[in-house]
Amino acid sequence: MSGGDEAQRVLEVTKDFGDRYAEISAYRVPESDRYPEGIKYSMQYGNAAGETIVRYDNFPDHPDAPHHHKHHADGTVTGIDFDGLRPLFQRFKSEVNEHGHDW
Repeated sequence: MSGGDEAQRVLEVTKDFGDRYAEISAYRVPESDRYPEGIKYSMQYGNAAGETIVRYDNFPDHPDAPHHHKHHADGTVTGIDFDGLRPLFQRFKSEVNEHGHDW
């Protein structure tokens, strides 16, 4: 992106739980077919081996997945309702807590 089209970071969080981690990033981007809400995000919870336990994102790199989707530990991808970045962040934190790591 160039000029006035640059992404603006709105959220950047990294949590180290020892054997597991959480990385969250979100950017305000120009509205487009790829990012109709003007938000690009990823919320990853994984283990030290780099394996995904839970990940939410809206990257359009999964042609069979809905725009907003969740990656599961077993490799499946399912669509999610997106009611905004804040509610999704709260949902993500709750799931991390369910895995035994207090946020």
